[in-house]
Amino acid sequence: MELRPKFNFLCALAAMCLGLGAGGAAFASPIVLDLDFTGADWQTPQITGVHGSGSPGSSPSWANDPGINGDYGGPTRLRLTNNAGGQRGNAWYNPATVEANAAWNAQFDMQITYEVGGGADGLAFHLQEVGTGADTFLQGQGLGSEFLSVVVDTWDNGGECAFGLAIHNNGAQVGSCYDLSGIGPVANNIYTVAMTYDGLGSLGVNVINTGTTPGAVFGQTGVLNYVVDLSELKTATFGWSAQTGGAAQNQDVLNMSGTFVPEPGTALLLGTGLAGLSWRRRRRGPAAA
Repeated sequence: MELRPKFNFLCALAAMCLGLGAGGAAFASPIVLDLDFTGADWQTPQITGVHGSGSPGSSPSWANDPGINGDYGGPTRLRLTNNAGGQRGNAWYNPATVEANAAWNAQFDMQITYEVGGGADGLAFHLQEVGTGADTFLQGQGLGSEFLSVVVDTWDNGGECAFGLAIHNNGAQVGSCYDLSGIGPVANNIYTVAMTYDGLGSLGVNVINTGTTPGAVFGQTGVLNYVVDLSELKTATFGWSAQTGGAAQNQDVLNMSGTFVPEPGTALLLGTGLAGLSWRRRRRGPAAA
């Protein structure tokens, strides 16, 4: 029996699934995200929650908070912490890891409500290689040597901002904290954090105050540019963490959209049909240029 024609056919099929061109070069389809935690993606199994070790309560949680009064699509949301003291919650996207050293863009909407004692520490978006079991603090403590943390800091613990943007990369802060108080108060407003990485070491971040009106702009930082080293961040899990201390606040993520290059192992799963990554389109506000 002649096996080579069948073997050649299977190789060609595998190449199409994996996105391999001439010479074996990979051109895997990008991961395009559009997650709506106030609607269709509330309680999605694509998010893994990790409760902060040693902290009380049950953060994170899928909240249905009637006190939000239907602002911005309704009371449902991904709640990283509630407004109790000593909370820490982590939430990680679990279907895929990404090549964070390649060009990518992402944005998410966040909202802080029901401050107690003047508010809490804040929340952060992370790219890290520990995986979906990671339990971290705002500045990426415990995430190893290769990570990026985009921090919305809402409490001055000394040398920080009372409401500001800070970037932490591989254990060090990049530049100084950028004061966000000029674009609006912390509580109740919905802030869009829009991020663009060029794959060459430049990260652009724009923080936009949308009030409680989708698509509105009540203030924004404009694109702030940071030099970061993501060269070894090749198998990254992304998600968020938040924490409270003696003071507290609800710290919620409402949605996320973005485009990433899948890590090769993920591309294999995508190409062979063992993982599917397509999401509903929904309204998006302004993004970083």
